[in-house]
Amino acid sequence: MRRSKSSGLPKDYHPGKVGKTIIDPNTKDTYLLNKEIGSTSDGCCRVYKALHSESMENGTLIPSGHVTLKTINKNHENEWVELQLEAHTSFTNPRGNLIAVKNYFDTNEVLCVSLPYMSEGSLRYILSTRTQKILSEDCIAIVLKESLLGLKDIHLLRRVHRTFNAGDIFVHIEESSGQIRIKLANGASVYNSENINTEEIQETGSSSSVFLDLKSISKWGSAPEIFEKDNATNGPKTDIWLLGITALELGYGELPVINREDLDCIIKKIREKKKLPKSLEKLLQKKGKFKKGLDLIKRKEKVFSDEFESMVIDCLAEEPEKRSTADQLLNYPFFTMQRDMKKFEQFVLNN
Repeated sequence: MRRSKSSGLPKDYHPGKVGKTIIDPNTKDTYLLNKEIGSTSDGCCRVYKALHSESMENGTLIPSGHVTLKTINKNHENEWVELQLEAHTSFTNPRGNLIAVKNYFDTNEVLCVSLPYMSEGSLRYILSTRTQKILSEDCIAIVLKESLLGLKDIHLLRRVHRTFNAGDIFVHIEESSGQIRIKLANGASVYNSENINTEEIQETGSSSSVFLDLKSISKWGSAPEIFEKDNATNGPKTDIWLLGITALELGYGELPVINREDLDCIIKKIREKKKLPKSLEKLLQKKGKFKKGLDLIKRKEKVFSDEFESMVIDCLAEEPEKRSTADQLLNYPFFTMQRDMKKFEQFVLNN
């Protein structure tokens, strides 16, 4: 991506316009941009919390609540074409586990996509605000089960998610009832749920970690049958692989890998031992140290349940045909066991 040498910002950076009102030329509905809540296209296009007002036949405007509004700079028309192709699927949402597109339209300045507002942002954003950037097994089961229901709907439509990760799982708390909702962004509804500090956008990127960036985990952590293969085709089982990778991220936090070889090494040893260690970094140590570390774990305590380990190992099977479908995974003990939603609510609220 091209960047301005003087400012360090992308050359096609689209500045935020909080306070501006965008009008849908087709319906005359208005969208008052209240707050910047994320971005797309590597930060060039902005995402806002916006107050949507419906235009009545007599010309009056009736506020109808907040939405998420993606604004796409016209320099990124390729993305807009892709969004139009994805919009039909995003409108179709049988069970409500997917973030469905409410509307999309073109103004003279920007291309816009209206989505339901998700008050708490993505799961990865929520984790980024916590000292311990991991979830308990109960919470992992809750969020992945809701996400699996969304994946099941996508696969039933003969579609593939392609980028499944913790940044695509969103959380919302209903103002009236306090009820918590977990939904999966897909296609046209995907965006990076984090505030952008434009002064911190640098040539080298915003992450100071030595490990691979979790924002692009669906690329460097993709299934072996498609990783860096030009003619490879994504399928439902590539989504299942990414669900396994996401489970590792939620269970351990930042994955301690600096290249794909590290990830492959970790997954290979997990398969061989059929166990998840207390620390993934132990799997990158020499064989003798790794065995000693595993023996120590066995003597002290079991880190994860058998049900969680079985689910992760199934998702990360080398051969796609050996991975379960979304429907089959939903019948795994890890997802059929009763879980306490209050624990996840407490995690979200106790910031």
